[in-house]
Amino acid sequence: MAALPKFDADATLGGADHTIPGVHGRHAIHETDLLRLLTDEFRQHEGCGGVNVVGVFRLDAADTEGCNWSSSLILEPGGAVPEVYALAYAAIIAHARQAWNLR
Repeated sequence: MAALPKFDADATLGGADHTIPGVHGRHAIHETDLLRLLTDEFRQHEGCGGVNVVGVFRLDAADTEGCNWSSSLILEPGGAVPEVYALAYAAIIAHARQAWNLR
């Protein structure tokens, strides 16, 4: 399983580190940055080199785990078959929802 990229406050993710108060280890980022990070994660998995994450669903309120976006993603599979990108999805989504929230 590929590791999630580390949050880099100096990267082009909207500037400074925006740790969310009361939610240990979770960072607030812009939706476009979240889409890029998720896409990068998919592309680290064999057979998913063309996958693009093109949409996430913001929740009205954070869920019981403190995340404010849904585990449902809108993907452009880029030639990857569902059996392959579903395995990558399973490896990525839980960790990503623990690491990032939408700003």
